[in-house]
Amino acid sequence: MTKQYDVVVIGSGPAGYVAAIRCAQLGFKTACIEKWLNKENKTVYGGTCLNVGCIPSKALLDSSHKFVEAQSHLDVHGIKVGKVSVDVATMVGRKDQIVKQLTQGVKGLFAANKVDGIAGTGKVASANTVIVTDHDGKQQELAAKHIIIAAGSVPVSPNCY
Repeated sequence: MTKQYDVVVIGSGPAGYVAAIRCAQLGFKTACIEKWLNKENKTVYGGTCLNVGCIPSKALLDSSHKFVEAQSHLDVHGIKVGKVSVDVATMVGRKDQIVKQLTQGVKGLFAANKVDGIAGTGKVASANTVIVTDHDGKQQELAAKHIIIAAGSVPVSPNCY
């Protein structure tokens, strides 16, 4: 059975989840498709940015900057510290907690705004049809008056020789 939507958004990164939420706020019946799985094999929203890109990188950079500051920049403030060391497991745990909090926040915003989060990969089959393949290979068809592709991008290495 085909599910009917006014808007289907493919991708729940910073562009996709904002578009989906705004469409729902404007009264459109909206779904947002996401392929990311967390360590527990559960779908998490936020795309590359929230899960493995921008946010995790910034969390680790923040911890690294604090390490350098404690190691060599506090003395100008009259603050003396002993030997400073890094606990990588704690740094990674903090990063994981930040990612979890933000991805759960997107999930909460979807629920509050009545956006249907759908796990899997979306493929535009026609002007008004999206086929979603879940992580087990099962497919479902979504009918949509409007389709927004917010699938992000992947880096490429140019061949310069």
